[in-house]
Amino acid sequence: MNIVTIANRLPVRLGEDGWELSPGGLVTALRPVMAAHSSTWVGWDGGTRGIPATIPELSVRLLPVGLSASQVRQYYHGFANASLWPLLHDAIEKPRFERAWWQSYQSVNSVFADKAVTALRDRPDALAWVHDYQLMLVPRLIRERCPDQPIGFFLHVPWPPPDIFARLPWREEILLGLLGADVVSFHTEGYRRNFVRTCGRLLADTGVQIHGSQITLPDRRVVVTTSAPISIDAAQFARLATDPATGRDIEAVREQFADRTLLLGVDRLDYTKGIIERLLAVEMLLERRADMRRRLAFLQVAVPSRDDVPEYRNLRATVERHIGRINGRFTEPGSDVPVHYLYRSLPQRQLAAYYAAAEALLVTPLIDGMNLVAKEYVTVQYARRGNGALVLSEFTGAAAELREAVPCNPFDIEGLSYRIEHALGLHASTRRAALATMARRVRAHDVYHWVDRQLAEIGSRGAARAAAVTG
Repeated sequence: MNIVTIANRLPVRLGEDGWELSPGGLVTALRPVMAAHSSTWVGWDGGTRGIPATIPELSVRLLPVGLSASQVRQYYHGFANASLWPLLHDAIEKPRFERAWWQSYQSVNSVFADKAVTALRDRPDALAWVHDYQLMLVPRLIRERCPDQPIGFFLHVPWPPPDIFARLPWREEILLGLLGADVVSFHTEGYRRNFVRTCGRLLADTGVQIHGSQITLPDRRVVVTTSAPISIDAAQFARLATDPATGRDIEAVREQFADRTLLLGVDRLDYTKGIIERLLAVEMLLERRADMRRRLAFLQVAVPSRDDVPEYRNLRATVERHIGRINGRFTEPGSDVPVHYLYRSLPQRQLAAYYAAAEALLVTPLIDGMNLVAKEYVTVQYARRGNGALVLSEFTGAAAELREAVPCNPFDIEGLSYRIEHALGLHASTRRAALATMARRVRAHDVYHWVDRQLAEIGSRGAARAAAVTG
């Protein structure tokens, strides 16, 4: 099967030893697609010249999109990340709407669509698979240029209720852009329902009709909406967990935190991830339980994100101030600090070692489309025959699947501190049984299952539409 993937960034970066795969979540999720199918990837070149047509690690044709500094500022930092990102995350931060940003978003989406159409015309039997909030106009733009093209769209972030999305001045254009696809997919059934309700409310005057999970456009073309939770390569993470080299890394972590219970947080540094609330909950726990101050350690891994944006630099500074204050309060003479902090991305093997050594993983976003870290943790723990506890925000997409986790409401900071304490107090057999159930579910619905389901849906809808036209 031929696939043309259209995403904001290409899946490569220039490392110390040449071109290599990027570490992002989308690349990790889609790598199996690229390996299993004849594929082309359309994406922004990141401003780096000399990107190769392919790299040995990834048998995929790379088609770079070049953007000017003004386009990056207005399309990416502006409309995508200062307008759409907070809006789609339930407006927990106030979105900013500027017409110049919107105009740039339209222009850049057209550039992506043109590049995608070039690739699709080279591969007339290919499926077009568009990804995420940066490119929500692309499905319709491709449809206008290639009316019979099978097109799918997957949103990797939440979709808010209609009342929130209605704040966007260009709400109709975005919705019609998405409805250029044959299949529009979301992580959870809740996000999918929100989208359908949004279309029913905001497109009522356009002749759009809603029939359950299907949306019929005035030209009688039918768009299917699906919920398809993204996942991980569970077998690969299980192999990594039991690799002897990982075992040596695990022993090093256990030696570093000897005689201490290790709590772990792993997040991209973003205001949606609830890192500050998590730190305050750990502080409350230490305040309430003086006996834990010498035997509890919390390690927060914060992967740098948008550090050229002032709001994110301010967030980093706030996180680091809280860590300094907490360590100042609770570090006793001659003892280690209670909170450890790594501001960097980690290789998968080192991350797996932290997963294996951690008594509990704290996944406490204020809102999150999915959260693959939770799935990685239960997979590694189960493979290592561990009995770690997963404390999981009810506002993550993962909560719908990982129902045996210890649920929490990260907006209730004191309550979160009690949930952490509860998780640590669970019997080892209880935690092990929960891990086993969650890990088996992740393995049965791994990233390959997700990919196969998505591509089959796009292909079948495209075939059904073509048959309807010929009939």
